[in-house]
Formats: sequence, structure tokens, C-alpha cells
Amino acid sequence: MEGTFENTLQEHLKKAELIAEMSCILQIVKRLKGIGFNVKQVIKIIELPESAVLRVFTGKEDIRKIAEDTVNQQIAENDGKIPECRDFIKWVENALQYFEPEGDKEELIPLAEPQRLTCEQWAQHTPYEGKLELYDGQALADLKERENMIIALIYNIGLKHLIKILPPESRTILKELLDNQ
Repeated sequence: MEGTFENTLQEHLKKAELIAEMSCILQIVKRLKGIGFNVKQVIKIIELPESAVLRVFTGKEDIRKIAEDTVNQQIAENDGKIPECRDFIKWVENALQYFEPEGDKEELIPLAEPQRLTCEQWAQHTPYEGKLELYDGQALADLKERENMIIALIYNIGLKHLIKILPPESRTILKELLDNQ
């Protein structure tokens, strides 16, 4: 009996922590709206359900209520299991990268042949000092991180090798996508 109570208490605390974290994230969404960002820009910066971002943008509901509903939705989508917490401070640091001048980051242009990466290039294109994470089925914390890292990896192995290692079905799809551009 005592173990069940302790497990229930731990789940409740974990859920409360997620709701508090989500409230902070939604406060950031509210600030981004206030400085002129639109819904699509916010979703690109902060990976959240579009419904939550839209609810913040309408401004008719309390942030805490939106946070609770969003966490409950994530739990429901996760077969009733509470998703793992993110490292909120690192997530915020990553989100702030969107506000750094783009000139600070060297653009990598993948070529047909492999190219060597410098330590500085690797550091610029990998998140959290090279620590990888999987959160709620998504590699890394957000799309920008995934984009930066995949470009660095393709730069390093070259486009020829990328095409060589793709399954035939993926190569066909890639060719169709390129032909339609």
C-alpha cells in the first residue's frame, strides 16, 4: 500500500513539474507574440502543439490552464505515461540561439565528397556540447538543432555517401522531391 502511494505521489510531482515547465514555456510564447512573432515563427522556435500556441495567441485563457491541458494531452498521446522532463535551462538556451546574429555561425555547404569539420564547426552545429537527447520521440530538443546537426553530418560524409547509404525507396523519394523543386 505504501509503495503505491509513493508511486502516485512521484507521478503527481513529475506531472506538476511538467506543468510548471510548460507554463514557463508558454510565458515565453506570450512574450514572443508581444514582440511581433507570428504563430508559425513561434512553433519553429519552440516545438509545441499548435493548439497550445494558438490558445496563448488568443489571450482568452490563463497560461496555467493551457499548460495543464497541454501536459494532459501529451500524457494521453504517450499511452497514459508521463513523458520525461526536458532540461528546461538548456532548452531555453537553445531557443535563444534563434536571436543570435546568423553571422556568428559558419554556414556549412555539403559537397559531393566528404569534408573535414573543425572542432569549432562541430561545436557550432551540435547542441548542448555534443550531448544528444530523445524527447517524446523527437531527436534533440527542436527542429533547428536537428537541422544544424544533420547538415554537419552530411558535410562530413559528403552527398555521394549520403545517397549511397539511403535505402532505394528513400533515393526514389529524394529524386522525386528534387525533380519537383
